[in-house]
Order: sequence, then C-alpha cells, then structure tokens
Amino acid sequence: MRRRALVAGSLMPPMIAHAASPGRISFEEPSGAAPGPMDVYLHRPAAWRPGGPVVVVMHGMGRNADGYRDAWLPHAEAHGFLLVCPEYSDAKFPGVRLYNYGNAQAEEAAWTFFALDRAVDAALAAVGAPPAPFALYGHSAGAQFVHRYLLLTGAPRARRIIIANSGWYSWPRFDVNFPHGLAQCAATEAGLRAALGRPVTILLGDQDNDPMHHQLRRDAATDVQGLNRFERGRNFHAAALAAAAGYGIPCGWDLGIVPGVAHSNAGMAQAAAAILAQA
Repeated sequence: MRRRALVAGSLMPPMIAHAASPGRISFEEPSGAAPGPMDVYLHRPAAWRPGGPVVVVMHGMGRNADGYRDAWLPHAEAHGFLLVCPEYSDAKFPGVRLYNYGNAQAEEAAWTFFALDRAVDAALAAVGAPPAPFALYGHSAGAQFVHRYLLLTGAPRARRIIIANSGWYSWPRFDVNFPHGLAQCAATEAGLRAALGRPVTILLGDQDNDPMHHQLRRDAATDVQGLNRFERGRNFHAAALAAAAGYGIPCGWDLGIVPGVAHSNAGMAQAAAAILAQA
C-alpha cells in the first residue's frame, strides 16, 4: 500500500424534531444515556442538490460539532458537498463508552454507532433528500469512533473513510480484548477482512507527536501501540497491512501524512476534504 505525503441496527429515517436554526437540526434519537433530541450541524452549498456528495465529519472529545462545521464550511463550499456534523453531546452520550467505543459491548440495539446513520438521514431529510451514501471523516475522539464503527458495523454506507489523529486504536487482532483489540466484542474475522478491503486513509499530522499531550491516553496497555499519536497511527496502519497479508487479501488502507500539523482538526481539514471530494 502506498504512503502519501499531503500538503497542508435498523436505519429507518428518523423524525426531525425541529429545525432549530439555519445550519442546525434536531431529531429524536433513541440511543445514548436516555432517549431524546440529538443535534446535527450542517452546511449546504447553494449549488448542492439531492444526489450530490455528502461528507460526514465527526468531532473530537470537545463534543463541538458546531466548531467542526465552521472549520469545514469553506471546504464544503470549495468542493460542493453537503456537510453533516452530528453532535454526540456530553449530556446524551457521556464518557468514552458511549462515544469513542460506540457502546459496542452492549446489545447491538443499544450501540451508539447507529445514531450516526440516523443523524445523516435526519440532515438529508431536512434538505429534502432521501437516505444516501456518504464520505466519512473522524478526528481525534471522532477518529476513535469512526474506526470502531467500521470494524464493528462495516460502515456499509460510507464510500470513503478517513481516520485522522486518533489517540489510540482497536488493533486488528483477536487475542487482545476490546477496546484495545477485537476480542470480547461483536467483531468477526469476516468483518475484519471486509473492513481491510475498504478505501480508508489513516491521516496523521507529522507534528502530532507529543507523548505528554494533555488529552493523550497513557497507560501500559495503550503504550504498546506507541508513545504518541503519530507513532500509534503509523503502527496501526502497519498492523492493518500485516492483517490483510495474513488473510491473503489486498488492503485498501493507505497512510497520509500532513506536514507541519499537530493535533488540529482545522489543520487536517484541507487535506482530508481533498481526499473525500474524490470519493
């Protein structure tokens, strides 16, 4: 696989509770700490029409979907895609279990992964469009969510996936327990093989290499993956290539490096948008 250097449940359409303001809608989402409203921030370029490209952006641990929408808005305009940013709020999805891990050790009906698909459908309904495939990007905690969403659900509607600056990963192996690996959860060998064949980019800022970053998880189990995000991401990509080789299948995952960028969604967005615009 090439290494690139880059410049800078049931998915029935949800009912929309209300359009709170231009650029934000809310719908009733059954999963999370309790049933209730979930917000989705979006931007529709003037020229976008139903059937046009859709890019979904997953926020980090700050749970600031509006800030991610604002950072990505110029790229939505430049590339002409509908921008959808679901918000996994601290109130509705508290802690890493309900966001980063997708609640994947609960019964499948309670997985919060599926809120993503329902949020996308709520946004599409708000702009008069039917359910549709989308390109998917997650940054930091959002990257944790996105790669586990892929490994556990197969992400069937995601045409292209970017995992950007994740703090750490669920390794593609079944002798390490979830969330550090895929044992003791619903992941399967068949699901992993399918995921490894999907078009995925592990996108890393080459300056996201601070082993003492205040948001970086450090413990013995996690440090096996590497001592900083850049190192862990490179190792995760290598592990994916090795897993695919072990199955005797081609790997669809590549590695993208964004020079001069540390742990910054805004810094990663231009390179990521260029990749997703080609999906």
